[in-house]
Amino acid sequence: MELLAFALAPGIAIMWFIYLKDRYDREPLLALVKSFFLGMLATIPAIILQLTGNYFLKQILPVSGWNYYFFFSFFVVALSEEFCKFAMVRMYAYPRPFFNEPFDGIIYGVMVAMGFATLENIGYVMQNGIGTAFARMFLSVPAHATFGVFMGYYIGLARFTHNRNSNFLILRGLLLAILFHGLFDLFLFAQADGEITKHISSGVLFGSAVFSYLVAVRLAWQAIKMHQAISKNNYHSTENQV
Repeated sequence: MELLAFALAPGIAIMWFIYLKDRYDREPLLALVKSFFLGMLATIPAIILQLTGNYFLKQILPVSGWNYYFFFSFFVVALSEEFCKFAMVRMYAYPRPFFNEPFDGIIYGVMVAMGFATLENIGYVMQNGIGTAFARMFLSVPAHATFGVFMGYYIGLARFTHNRNSNFLILRGLLLAILFHGLFDLFLFAQADGEITKHISSGVLFGSAVFSYLVAVRLAWQAIKMHQAISKNNYHSTENQV
């Protein structure tokens, strides 16, 4: 039970944090809960895609070296996970009436991401113990949240951009999430390769992963603030009309 609590805690804390940032038009609780469980459900197609992608990747490249980890990180792991999370937001929250301001993209993007990350976290923590729980509490789970913010920021813009640019905005958000997810995983996976660590220390690789994560957090925070400003302006405009 202690391990389960540690596995659940970061996702719950992040969801509560992002919920409090939605100050002007909070989302229905049921919609948030559904999005969280849809994020959990997204792990199933993601796993299938990863197993399939890794099978074909192993037919092309030896399971070692920068080439393998690059394609594995970006095209097997990051692409499959971020696309499956995106699909859940796009199919459920995006077309609904309660998705009524750009900030909602961030809200639902993070809720789905936390459902995905929480289920993933339970598996890792139960298998590897308390040390993994602490490491993932401060790195992997918040990283998933930042990827959800990137995706949600552009989904929110696209929802209220009624022209051909809306699809471009959605694609931009998805690609940005994949980029930072892939960078984060690339340096972490490379630590396990003895040939790579002969030339670059594992400390440098880990530091590179943390640096990419911190850049992502910084950009995600800016995205949150920008959509908060839009929400505030919309709220005051509605009040003035009343």
